[in-house]
Amino acid sequence: MADTTPGTTSSTDYITNGNDAGNVRVVKQGAVFLYHTGDESFKAPTGTDWTPGSAKPIGYFSEDGFTLHPEPGDENEIKGHNGDTVYYDRSGGYWTAQVVGLECRKTVLEAYFGAAANKTGGFDLSDAATTTAWEVVVVGMDQNDKPLLIHLENAVVSDRGDMQGLYTDTLKFDLTFRARNGSGTHKMVHVYGLSTE
Repeated sequence: MADTTPGTTSSTDYITNGNDAGNVRVVKQGAVFLYHTGDESFKAPTGTDWTPGSAKPIGYFSEDGFTLHPEPGDENEIKGHNGDTVYYDRSGGYWTAQVVGLECRKTVLEAYFGAAANKTGGFDLSDAATTTAWEVVVVGMDQNDKPLLIHLENAVVSDRGDMQGLYTDTLKFDLTFRARNGSGTHKMVHVYGLSTE
């Protein structure tokens, strides 16, 4: 039985003393910014001190927040005559980011429809392709007002949810962005300010 005398240490203290609630983070506020890749007004983040310049965020997004998802690459496993794995490899895979916009802002709609808005703010669509490249920047603030930032380089919209008009709900623009290697950096995603240590 462990010694519980005050001021003494036990050989099992490492089990119970390694927890620190200060390392737990809750994103209490956040904003998502979309820039066309190649937009000269966009300055790539290098840390949590980034500012968006004159760009506006997409505004409200759903209560589900923002989801960053790793998609593993293809797996290649070769087994020997006795079942032992003699070779194993996996390609790099990619990252996706999903957010559901609630405001009918121009950048949200252009990402959703995969086309630039016309002069009246409408959209003239000849297909459903989404080939436009985007810089996606997500910034958040935790319960201690500490910022975190995620930047997806050269991302394209890889999946979209249906847009439904219901009298019981708002219009929603469900967007999944797939990151691709950025020009010059050869990186897909940059994460800043997440570690608490």
